[in-house]
Amino acid sequence: MTCHSPANESVRMRVSGATDLETRSALATFCRHNGYPQLFTEVLEPLLSGQGLLLALAATERPWPPKGIGSQTIEAVGMAMIGTEGRAHLTPVLTDRRNATNIGLVGAMTKQLLEHLHEADVPSAGYLVRQGDRALERALEQAGFAEADFRSSTDFADYLEFSAPPQKVMDALGLSRLRVGDLLDLSLDGAELDRLGSYHFALTAGITAYLQDSLRHAALLPGLIDLVATLPPGGVPPGTPGPPAT
Repeated sequence: MTCHSPANESVRMRVSGATDLETRSALATFCRHNGYPQLFTEVLEPLLSGQGLLLALAATERPWPPKGIGSQTIEAVGMAMIGTEGRAHLTPVLTDRRNATNIGLVGAMTKQLLEHLHEADVPSAGYLVRQGDRALERALEQAGFAEADFRSSTDFADYLEFSAPPQKVMDALGLSRLRVGDLLDLSLDGAELDRLGSYHFALTAGITAYLQDSLRHAALLPGLIDLVATLPPGGVPPGTPGPPAT
């Protein structure tokens, strides 16, 4: 039992590619309350009208009325954009401030999203990491990821893709053998907690600059566009400005 366990008992989690008006409103509120309203208005809202974006959502619901705007509060969200060749481009799990250290909730959401990708036969899932950012690279290597042959660039830095099959990541993080209930209660041993904590906190640190609207300092780019599909033949060589990072 942790300080987050009672709240986690009331959380409802789901993975979906479709969102209704209530969920969109809750997402907008989540982004605004946590200091990055532009993530919804400039990126998520346009994408939600298309295809390919998967959301892993953890939400609580008000008892009455059960429907309507404001009926749900999003506690955390993870995202995967299914792009070219069925590959998934990931965005780290974003949490409400009160869940900043809720590793149990983050682990449960990560497990559900990766299981969904595995069951959908998605061959790989990956992150775009700033080249030479060894701390992030190491955190991903310990979670089963490896440097792939794809890279992209912004006006400020080159980014390398670190990817792996979803099942391999679950195995490396120990999520394959853990039940969602055990994760939400954080009924983990020290090694399991170390692995999940290192993975989540490294990714959270890496995505912070982007969420603060500071692309210049972004160590990690969110996986919110199909980068391969937007590149010219042959990709983007190092140092060449690529597609806008959204």
